Amino acid sequence: MNKLLTEKEINSLRELSFVFGVLLYLESDHVCRECSYFDESVDVAKDKFLSLEKLINGKNLSEEMRRMLSGIYAILGDLNVPDNPVAQKKAGNCKLPKGICLAKSALSVYIKIESNHPELISGFKN
Repeated sequence: MNKLLTEKEINSLRELSFVFGVLLYLESDHVCRECSYFDESVDVAKDKFLSLEKLINGKNLSEEMRRMLSGIYAILGDLNVPDNPVAQKKAGNCKLPKGICLAKSALSVYIKIESNHPELISGFKN
C-alpha cells in the first residue's frame, strides 16, 4: 500500500516549486544568470530537491502534487547555468543594495520555512 505525503513533504514540495520558479525567472535576468550566487543557489536547490525526491519516491501523490513535481523536473531540464559564473556585485555589475541577492533570497525563504521559523521572513506577519 502506498503511503500519502506528510504535511511537511507537501509543504517542502510547494516551497521548492516556488524556489525553482524564481530561479527560472532569474535565469532571464542578464545580471543574475551570470552570477556565481545564481549558480550556487541552483546547486543548493537541486540538492534539496533530490533529498525530498528520495523521501517521496513511491508515495501516493495527488494530481496537484504530481503537477508540481513535473513542473520542477521541467525547470531542472530548462535551467542553464554559466560555465564560469562571476560574483556580479564584486564585479560591479549588480546594482542592488548591499546584502540583497535575488537568487539567495529565494533560497532563504525556503530555508527559513524549513527551519520552522517563518517569522524570520522580514516584512511578513502571520
